[in-house]
Amino acid sequence: MSVFRVKGSPYFQFDFQLQGHRFYGSTRCTNEREAREDEKARRAEAAVLVKQALAAGRKPMTFGAACDRWWDQVGSHGSDPDLKRALDWLKDQIGHQVALHTVNDDMVSRAVEARRKCVMRAGRDAKGTQLYRPLSARTVNKTVPSLLRRVMNRARKAWSVAILVEPNWKEHFLAERKRPVREITAAEDAALDGIESLEYAGLREFAEIMGLRRKELLLTWPQVDFDKATISIIGKGGVPAILPLTKRAYHILWGLRGHDKMHVFTFVAQRTRRCPKTKRDFVKGQRYPMTYFGIGTNRRRKWSKAGVDARLHDTRHTTGQRALRTTGNLRLVQQLLRHTEIRTTAKFYTDTTMADLRAGMEAVEQSKPAKPDQPKKVTGE
Repeated sequence: MSVFRVKGSPYFQFDFQLQGHRFYGSTRCTNEREAREDEKARRAEAAVLVKQALAAGRKPMTFGAACDRWWDQVGSHGSDPDLKRALDWLKDQIGHQVALHTVNDDMVSRAVEARRKCVMRAGRDAKGTQLYRPLSARTVNKTVPSLLRRVMNRARKAWSVAILVEPNWKEHFLAERKRPVREITAAEDAALDGIESLEYAGLREFAEIMGLRRKELLLTWPQVDFDKATISIIGKGGVPAILPLTKRAYHILWGLRGHDKMHVFTFVAQRTRRCPKTKRDFVKGQRYPMTYFGIGTNRRRKWSKAGVDARLHDTRHTTGQRALRTTGNLRLVQQLLRHTEIRTTAKFYTDTTMADLRAGMEAVEQSKPAKPDQPKKVTGE
């Protein structure tokens, strides 16, 4: 049967194969005769696509193999190790052995729907019970349609994989709520200083001064030049940068010399344990380099105790907000945060803070001309 109906849809579906390439989906037709005509036209289009793919030497690949190869070549060298878990989830959701070129809109839509039902940890209540919250639209977009598109584009452009018809990606992205730029206040910094260890407090202060991302904070001593008072980093997208150290940033790094031969930021283990993510063993009282996941764990545990509801990336927002407030120079903030385009800086750092808004309102209030004295109303006896 070339066209057929499925439960829950008024439209006829099509499903056929040409030289190992599968094509299936909805005809968007409720009449069988029209559906057969639509399927015939799709077969003709598919034949052309297959012929072009074979002429270009393109070949099929399984979804699982594509995800693994993308992680080895791209993901593992990026700034977000959490994408590995997202890839593993996608492989289980879509199927390891599913041909990459058969991933269609229905599969992506179902993956988005399933991902929206996932939850993440959100601290503990007063009794110590683990709390959870649903994933944000931004996280769903990042870990399903965006990630799938990155894998499929890489396969098509770099590995000569046959992907004849890609999903309509635009239809699968959820509407995201604009996240306000969160600045860590002086009072919150003081509260965190009373909760965090000296090592992690120093890391946070350094991050707020320098505007570094979490992965960029994992400095090694060869990256630090005390003579020139600079650090060398590899930023987002593999872009290298040399950043000047302020006096306070210089002082923080100078005080960390001798703790470790290679790594700049380290910590002393408070208990003997094994990290569930890295499987690394820690012995109480010994010093170890800070890790990407360890910095996140410290934030999750300590910041909530201090009553600070903020993300690690907000230390970078703090840098931008303080620099803009002090200098008023958006171009300087762009260079400090290493944004490729100034419109990115303007998008996040031109919003007025509550303090700025209040100061502006008070300035307007003080500039208003005084009202003339009104004659007193005299009432007769």
